Order: sequence, then structure tokens, then C-alpha cells
Amino acid sequence: MRHMPGIVQLLILQCWCLVIITAMPLDFKGEICSNSDCNDNTTYIWHQIHNKIKELASGARHLFEKYYEGQGFKSKTVDKFTVNVHFPKFNATNSSEENKATELFRIFSYVSAALGNITNAQNKMNSKNKSLLSELGKTFSGVKGILSNLSCFLCKKYHVSHVSVHYGPPLQDDSFKQKAQGCKMLEKYQHFIHQAVNATIINHPYESETQNPSMP
Repeated sequence: MRHMPGIVQLLILQCWCLVIITAMPLDFKGEICSNSDCNDNTTYIWHQIHNKIKELASGARHLFEKYYEGQGFKSKTVDKFTVNVHFPKFNATNSSEENKATELFRIFSYVSAALGNITNAQNKMNSKNKSLLSELGKTFSGVKGILSNLSCFLCKKYHVSHVSVHYGPPLQDDSFKQKAQGCKMLEKYQHFIHQAVNATIINHPYESETQNPSMP
């Protein structure tokens, strides 16, 4: 158990939010301190957050291209889509660690819900594209892990118990608009995730297991 990664189970609340996302209010205050499996070493948790974000960033372009190709779109038409995607803005230069972690929690909550909606739509419209669905599933799982660690980090280090999250509108009813909206969202996600890598760079090493015997 001592060598298990720092990614812990996602809050049940997060899964619940995803399932009924279209019925959620736009500004939902999530309870983030209900996870009892948090590591006490917050520097180690931050290290895990950075590593997982870096891993997702390495596959973000591949996911976007696979999604784009899977919709049958012609090349370089994404800029012509008129659908709106209200992806949250990220202040990558935020000097406060607490504010940065809170902002990341908000945005990854948005991404989690958006990926869930995109995956549900693709299961209906593009169910035979197992490769795309697999990539969406891997990204969704990675985002859930990041959210879980962010909840632990905010709760353990800064005693933050509530974060207001803006989920935005659900996918359009029209199938073409759904595809275009998903494409726009994944394009914006690709830009954000690379910003998040730089924003979570660790300037000092985390404590070793021998220094922190309570680490699981």
C-alpha cells in the first residue's frame, strides 16, 4: 500500500454531478472535504496533480484530432463553427497557490462534466468508434483523479470545504451542433491543459516516504 499512487477515488459527489449535469444549477457549491482517503503530505499530492496534468497534456492533441476525424469533418473547418463553448478562463499567472488550486478545481469540474456529455453523445452517434471512446474514457478518468487530488489538497492544506463551480450549458440538441460543440470544447481544453502543466510545475521536491511514514 505504501507505493500506491497519490490519485485517490473521486468524490461520489462529482460522479453524481456528471450524471444529472443538465439539471444542475449553473453555480453549484460542491462539498470537497468529504473524502477521507487523503494523503497528509500536500506537497506529494501537488506532485501527483502536476504529473497527471502533464500526462493528459501529452495526449490532448491526439484526443482532439481523433475526435475531429471521427465526426467526419473536413480539415481546418473548426474555426468556422458558430457554436459557443463557454470554457472557463484560466489565470495561469495567479501568484496565490490556494487561488490557483481553487481555479483548477473549478475548470477541471467543468471539463469533467463536458467530457461526460461528449462521451454520452458519442456513444449514441458514434458507438462503433471504440478507439475514440477509449481515448475519451482515459481522459475522463484522468480528470477525475486530478479533481480528487485537488479536493484533498485544498481541504488538507487550506481547509477549503466549498468551491463554486460553473458547469455551463448542456450540449445542443442538433447532432451536427453537438459534434461541433464537442470539437470546440476539446480544442479549448487542449490549450488549457498545457497552461495547467506550467502552472503546476514543482520548484521543490516532495518529501520522501521515509520522511513521511503516514503516506499510504
